[in-house]
Amino acid sequence: MGNVGDMELVREYASRKCEDSFATLVSRHINMVYSVALRQVGNAQQAEEITQAVFLTLARKAPSLRQGTVLSGWLFQTARLTAANFQRSEQRRTRREHEAFMQSNLNEDAADLWREISPLLNDAIANLGDKERDAVVLRFIEGKNLREVGATLGVTEEAAKKRVSRGVERLRAFFGSRGVRFSSDVLSGVIEAKAVQTAPASLAAVVIAGALNPATATSSTLMLMKTTLKWMAWTKMKAALVTGAAILLASATVGVITVASGSANEQKAAAKEPGPKGAAPPANTNVLVFRNQPSWNRNPDFEDVLTTEGLKFEVKESSEMQGTDLTPYGFVIVPGSQDRDFYRDYADNAVRFARYVTAGGTLVLELNGAEGSGIILPGGVTMVKHGALDNLIALPNHPVLAPYSGKKIHANYASHGFLENLPVGAIVLVTEMTDDQPLPDKPTFVEYAYGKGRVLAACQCFHDRDKSRRGILMPSLLSYAAEKEWYKPAKQEQP
Repeated sequence: MGNVGDMELVREYASRKCEDSFATLVSRHINMVYSVALRQVGNAQQAEEITQAVFLTLARKAPSLRQGTVLSGWLFQTARLTAANFQRSEQRRTRREHEAFMQSNLNEDAADLWREISPLLNDAIANLGDKERDAVVLRFIEGKNLREVGATLGVTEEAAKKRVSRGVERLRAFFGSRGVRFSSDVLSGVIEAKAVQTAPASLAAVVIAGALNPATATSSTLMLMKTTLKWMAWTKMKAALVTGAAILLASATVGVITVASGSANEQKAAAKEPGPKGAAPPANTNVLVFRNQPSWNRNPDFEDVLTTEGLKFEVKESSEMQGTDLTPYGFVIVPGSQDRDFYRDYADNAVRFARYVTAGGTLVLELNGAEGSGIILPGGVTMVKHGALDNLIALPNHPVLAPYSGKKIHANYASHGFLENLPVGAIVLVTEMTDDQPLPDKPTFVEYAYGKGRVLAACQCFHDRDKSRRGILMPSLLSYAAEKEWYKPAKQEQP
């Protein structure tokens, strides 16, 4: 099957479950997939599990891959996404210190250069457009010549050469924006020579067996594959809902802790995102609470406070998420401490919640209990499980936080996790802390605009059981959500 194209093999496997076709695909691409995973997680055993999950994903998605798919590029992206999911679920985010290196020019040999650019290469390639990314992967990672690249892409050899050249120049710009200067020839040579490591000899057999009979795969590998499929679906939906949304790191700015963009393109995207608008139109005070069970050791709970505040509300179980029209409600509450079915139902309806917020709704999420569930908030925001003893209030004058009259929340679980992938302009209200300083990369309570609506998400639980006084924040949270007069941070405020 050496001369049969990738997509012909995919179709053969999808239609007849042909083991030989799938085995050929694995043999062609396993080294590249394994190398992408190894480069991202830095651990051979973890890279093997990620590789198996990628090919399980391919086996599952084979019937739906369109004919024009460049499989090398698809596998590269899937491997990168799966590795990121692995890091997220295992809480093994690798923080590499490259900035000092990035401020100086490189005059080192290829081995030293590779050691420095390798941790950033996956992201650099992923930032390319589809055409350039496919060309670069085929030329320098799959090792095809330009004629073969052109044949795979369905273009002339000259067109393939131009795509590869554009891709390399954009990679050079990616590293150049971080202070690294080297020629296109050096970069191309280093990637081609170093980017692919040989996968362990036994891995291909494990991958093929797992794809043909998923029951042989480990539960962790199957869960990783399922999470990747969910993220693929979310990414596709997100692209349709919001154009130009950027995924950024939280950072501290003068005034308040917000999520800030670093590049010109990201700043343009931020300018398009709706931010705090001040007073909103007359508020819709109808409220919907989804609940399967009482929140743990909670008195009062959301329903009690809604009654005290004079707000009309309904309560529905998570099984009703799919069939409930959310548009009549001014805001929707997702409380904490719910059962597993609750978070599974939320995940199945994440798109509906995102559309509700996009159309102007407000979503209030209390996320204690959701840690470890893989919950995805509107805009692709995710939660990392991490029980913290201390949280620092970054904005004590925010209407929700003003009743607390303090700077710090101390409890066995001051927060159950922190949030990642916040959109541009998100306001961080509370963070984890160390040595009385905020940790901007670990926000635990945030407010952000999404489309025409708003999300208020807290990794804390609002109760007084542990004498942390967090319960006093529930009335102000619900009042704030009902009024919809969004907080506008003043420049002079300090976190």
